[in-house]
Amino acid sequence: MWFSISDRNPIESSMIKDIEINPEANQAFVTYNNETRYLYTSIDTDDMFDLMFGNIKSFGKWVNEACKVEGVSSFKVCG
Repeated sequence: MWFSISDRNPIESSMIKDIEINPEANQAFVTYNNETRYLYTSIDTDDMFDLMFGNIKSFGKWVNEACKVEGVSSFKVCG
């Protein structure tokens, strides 16, 4: 099940427009402010919970530390 973190957490970001997550699959769709969109898979469970329960202060920092790391795959989504 997918849901938008941006709707639940009002953090303003200069880099991230929206984050949608599927915690059951440890996946995140990240839409950047320039409208590019990526699917990140195999995100660490602890990082997913931090995002879900508002234990972060920056969406951009979370993406850099949880999604752009070894073991996480990324796919650019077209369209």
